[in-house]
Amino acid sequence: MNRLRPSILLITLVAGLFASFGIVYGQGRHGDVMVTVANDKVIALPAGGSAIEEGLGANETVEKTAARGQTGFALTSTRLLGFTSELRRWADVPLTGEERVERHQVLPRLIVVQTNRQLYGFQEGRGHWTNESLGASEAVTQVLGHRHVAVVITTERALAFSSFTGGFFSLPWSTDERVLSVEETNDAVMVRTSTRLLAFRSQTTAWVEVK
Repeated sequence: MNRLRPSILLITLVAGLFASFGIVYGQGRHGDVMVTVANDKVIALPAGGSAIEEGLGANETVEKTAARGQTGFALTSTRLLGFTSELRRWADVPLTGEERVERHQVLPRLIVVQTNRQLYGFQEGRGHWTNESLGASEAVTQVLGHRHVAVVITTERALAFSSFTGGFFSLPWSTDERVLSVEETNDAVMVRTSTRLLAFRSQTTAWVEVK
C-alpha cells in the first residue's frame, strides 16, 4: 500500500496545479483542447502538440475562457478569441466600445456569441468568425446548440449557424407566430411554432418547413 502513495500524491499535485492556473478543458473525448491565461497571454494546449499563444494588448484583460472538443474560446475586454485545433491557431474579432457580451455557446466545432448589438459565429474547421447585426428592437430569447449546429431564437426570427456552411441563416416569423419548442441533434435543429414545423441541417444553407 505504501508504494501507491507517491502516485496518488503526484496526481493530486498535478490536479491542483491545473486548477491554480485556471485551465479550462474541452469536454467529451480524447484529444480535446485546454485553454488558460498566463503572463499576459491566452494559451491553448491542443492534444499532441505544443502550446499556441495569443498575446494580450496593453490594458486588455481576459474576462472569460471556455473550451469544448476541438474549440477554445476567450472573451477579453476588447475582442472575442476563437481557437481551432485543426488549424492550430487563434482568430479574433474586435468588439466596439459600447458592445457587451450577453450570451455565448461553445460547442465542439463552433462558437456562437450574442452581444447587445450583434451575433458572432466561429467555425473551428475554418478558423473564421462571422457576424450578423441585430435589429434595433430585436431581442434574443434563446441560444442553443449541439455538436455541428446552433440556433438563435429572437423576437423576430430564427437564425441557424453551422460548423460546415458559412454565415447565419435567418428565417423571419410570421405575424403572431410563437415558438413552442426547439429540438436538437448533432447535425440538425427543429423548431416547432404555433403555425409550422421548421428544420435546419448542418450541411445545408436554408431552413425548410416540414409538412
